[in-house]
This record gives sequence, structure tokens and C-alpha cells, in this order.
Amino acid sequence: MKRLIVLSVLLFSGSAFATDYLIEDGDHFGVLSLYDYDTFFMTGGTGHDLGLGGWSTGIIEDTDPLNIAQGDGGIWEMSVSGYSELTINGGEFYEIDCDDYSTLNLHGGQIFGSLMVEHTTTWVNIFGYGFNNDPFLGSPLTGFWADDTPFSINLVDSAISTYDQIIFHEIPEPATLLLFGLGGLALRKRR
Repeated sequence: MKRLIVLSVLLFSGSAFATDYLIEDGDHFGVLSLYDYDTFFMTGGTGHDLGLGGWSTGIIEDTDPLNIAQGDGGIWEMSVSGYSELTINGGEFYEIDCDDYSTLNLHGGQIFGSLMVEHTTTWVNIFGYGFNNDPFLGSPLTGFWADDTPFSINLVDSAISTYDQIIFHEIPEPATLLLFGLGGLALRKRR
């Protein structure tokens, strides 16, 4: 019985250790690698290389502006792999690479370099509207985020098509939502 308890403690202790990272305005990191069950939350600041692996999760609300001429600001390289999940709501980035069984959720932000998916079990969810999802080589994916900010993403293929791994979540344009609301009020007044 004692051996069973010791063995159970050893088996389950691997997931008990995780690090929570918080990056805010004015913070800077060079290379930051998340593993296992680490978490990452960013509201500003800058970094060179961010890697998510294992079962790690991250949320990026914003970054400092990316300055390509001076080589600072934003996040220059990001890798999302393993079973990790990254949600981007804003900020500026140069290159994002997704692999293994990872998930990337894009709600906002700007990718000035490229987005590449390297495995058929990796998914990129893009939330917005007005997508120009023309999958021809060299043609960027364009559209608008929910806050009406336009975006343009250069898709780069590896052994598979990055475009084929994207799931588009069409959010109605704000004007459409306004018309639905006005229509609902008009129907309510008739009753």
C-alpha cells in the first residue's frame, strides 16, 4: 500500500509545478519558453522569442509597437507547439510558427512577417469579418477584426498548406449588428 501511495505521488507530481508569467508595459524578455502547464499573460512590453510547448497556455492583450527598422518592440518570433494554446487579442508580431497539436486563436493584432502551420493537427482560429481568403500562393489573407481594424497576414506553407488549417469565424460587421438591433426594436414597437 505504501508503495502505491509513493508511486501515485511521483506520477502526479510532474503536473504540480507550473510557472505563471506576466509581461506588462515596459517589460522585456529575450527568450521565454513555456512548458507543461505554464501560463503566460501579456498586456504590453516586448520580447524577442516566445515559445509555448507542452500543455501551456497564453493570452496576449497587447504589446509595445513593433519597430522593424530598429529591431525592437512587439514579439519577433513565436512558436506554438505541443498541446499548447495561444490567444492573441492585440499587439504586433513578426513571425508565428504553429506545430504539433497546438491551437492559435486570433482576435486582433498585426502580423508583419508570416504565419506558418507545420502539422495537420494544428488549427488556427481567426475571428473577424470581410475575409479575403484567396488561397493563391503569395496572396495575403486580409480582413477585419471585430473592432474594424484591418489585417493582412502572409501565409507560408511548409509540408502542408497553412490556409487549409485555418478556421474562419465570421463575426457580423458592426453596422449589421446595429441593423439587427433596430429591427428588433421596430418589431417590439409593433406589438
